Amino acid sequence: MSYIDLKSQIISKLDLIDEIQQVEEYPTTDVNGYPAAIVRSMSKDAEYETTCDNLETYRFIVYLLVENSEGFKGIKKARSIVEEVADVIIDAFDDDEFLSGITLPSDRQMLGILPVTSTIDEVEEGKYVEAEISLNIRISKTLS
Repeated sequence: MSYIDLKSQIISKLDLIDEIQQVEEYPTTDVNGYPAAIVRSMSKDAEYETTCDNLETYRFIVYLLVENSEGFKGIKKARSIVEEVADVIIDAFDDDEFLSGITLPSDRQMLGILPVTSTIDEVEEGKYVEAEISLNIRISKTLS
């Protein structure tokens, strides 16, 4: 199990959301349509679950961007779009708690994905409205 496998599954899930125009796995200024989503791996924690198992928690952030091309009065519209699409993203992961379609090694069991926090703010002096949606993926790993 790796960041790459999990990130790939998150990107596949986001690609299925009609409201998102572009999904990337790295920050880019080459955006062809908004809302755009960027997936970043953030951290991994591990702790003993039992004497035979470790609990691994991978953290990812989905950055959702909408360009505000209308100045101050466009912020309300951009925020509304971000709020709506952020809810769709959160619901998509809530509805597929075990990331259907992911293949795990035999020593690992998916315990679930959980959208744990989200924030919405204007960035780059109001040029964009951005949501940051944090996802925790918990996996139980059997120790040899």
